[in-house]
Amino acid sequence: MSLTFNAIDVETANSDPWSICQIGIATFYNGTIIDTWSSLINPNTLFDWRNIRVHGIKPKHVNGQPTFCDVQGELKDRLENTFIVSHTLFDLQVITSSWEFYDLEQFQFTWLDSCKIAKYAWAKSKNEKGYGLKALAERLEISFNHHDALEDAIVSGKITVAACSDTNLSLEQIAELGL
Repeated sequence: MSLTFNAIDVETANSDPWSICQIGIATFYNGTIIDTWSSLINPNTLFDWRNIRVHGIKPKHVNGQPTFCDVQGELKDRLENTFIVSHTLFDLQVITSSWEFYDLEQFQFTWLDSCKIAKYAWAKSKNEKGYGLKALAERLEISFNHHDALEDAIVSGKITVAACSDTNLSLEQIAELGL
């Protein structure tokens, strides 16, 4: 069963979907983390206090950091022609909105949603806390610093590995199911 993929998470400065202020990527090979990458991103826009309250990233933290355009090559090198996993489609929407906003070339990948994968894998088990990232991390006994993009990406990846293991499904099969 193939469990080689990249898990990704982003944080945004405000409600604009292109206002990425942090990106985290965890690379999994056969279900094991083999590499991680994270960067603060300068979105060159205003930060909303609500977003700061969630992730703690302030304008002073991104001063002098690369922009989304600056890391586009890194993203392409890491993500092109791979399976990409995120928890819900928020991250996909933000990444694609950023490509459109900055008029950047998009590249090929297959995007999977670890939330949908978890719902599929554990639909029959009673999950009173739901299928949010924090609830699933608790269920799987994974401790992490929620709303840090890299840590959220790692947890999303670990949820995917556990769900694939419990269902005995490969990423290719999950993609065929539209998860």
